[in-house]
Amino acid sequence: MKKQAAKLMLLQPKTLLQPQALPFNAPVGFIYLVAVIAILVSVSYLDRPLASFLHDSKPSDFGLTPVFKLLANTPLALEVLAGVVVLIGLLTGNNGYRYLVKPIVLVAISATMVRVGAKIICGRTWPETWINNNPSWIEHGVEMFAPFSLSQSYHSFPSGHALFTFAFASLFWQYSPKLYWLWLTAMVSVFIGQLGQNYHYLGDLLAGAVLGVLISQLVSHYCLTRVSAAKVSHH
Repeated sequence: MKKQAAKLMLLQPKTLLQPQALPFNAPVGFIYLVAVIAILVSVSYLDRPLASFLHDSKPSDFGLTPVFKLLANTPLALEVLAGVVVLIGLLTGNNGYRYLVKPIVLVAISATMVRVGAKIICGRTWPETWINNNPSWIEHGVEMFAPFSLSQSYHSFPSGHALFTFAFASLFWQYSPKLYWLWLTAMVSVFIGQLGQNYHYLGDLLAGAVLGVLISQLVSHYCLTRVSAAKVSHH
């Protein structure tokens, strides 16, 4: 179903590409506020017990590990889709895709910079031990923030996978709202995959999601405002 939707988007840009930037208004601001509160609550009270529960659940016992690994790589699918759209826009000059090139590139650059910067600034330990005996909640009973650490052992917060997934999915959602179910599926999938593998705390994922949506919202407003201004100037 996802492949069919992606194919449909590529074949019928005029039908599916109907840009509608997420507005900056009181309701949206309230949603961001609720999301920030949810992050704080998760970091303070939910992350550690949830990580312990997920570790003890052992998804491999139920044969779910391959499924979780696949879902955890959701951002890769969106990045490939973004790359294809950019190539089509640059090579064919199709107006529908040409207008998507700039926001996609800006989202990719902004998400990369925010991801790297936020991880260094926050410096949180990981739920599990993955590399070089990194301190973790499961192996060492350690969960802490070490701001401005350059070590990958302290780069759990925010989740880069969630940040990129929500950045690209929400960007595509704003430009192609008819396929909202596909973008929503991607958002849910990365949460399930990352939590199922215990790669990240819930708070990490929530923070990445909020940053991703904010990046795409800012980029969409910037690009669509310039497009509208250009259309007005030509009349």
